[in-house]
Amino acid sequence: MIDKQGTANELLSRPASTMSVDTPVHQVATRFVQTYSLTRVDPEFDELFAETVEVWHSFDHETLSLPGVELAKAMVRMLRATAEMVGGHRDRIWSLTVGHDGFALAATASGELEDGTALRISRCLLVTVHDARITRIDEFGDQRQRAPLDEALRAAGRFRT
Repeated sequence: MIDKQGTANELLSRPASTMSVDTPVHQVATRFVQTYSLTRVDPEFDELFAETVEVWHSFDHETLSLPGVELAKAMVRMLRATAEMVGGHRDRIWSLTVGHDGFALAATASGELEDGTALRISRCLLVTVHDARITRIDEFGDQRQRAPLDEALRAAGRFRT
């Protein structure tokens, strides 16, 4: 799918065959993935998140507890800023597995920064869902892959604002 900024986004998988597609977890996963890939930004994305969400990154071993509404809004802002700042931005979600207590997705973002720096950022998210709300996100990725993007976002005043 191509959005209005000319960004290519792909969702190239389906839920695990053992999972019914009408469960609350599957509904949360579908809405999350559509927004995360910017194929269809959910205007009520923040409703997917619990009041407080734990967030952990593989490159920062501290677990943060963040207000769910604030986290959801920050995620959308960062995703949009990335799509706007990365020329030829493409975000491919190449794996999505939905289970009874959450979902896992693997994705690769690519494109080029204004200074010509090529980007290829692979990551895997393990998302825990309880009572149809996201309660925890564990993100596995290589900080070195995303460092140039983070620097560009900081320079533009758009890093995790």
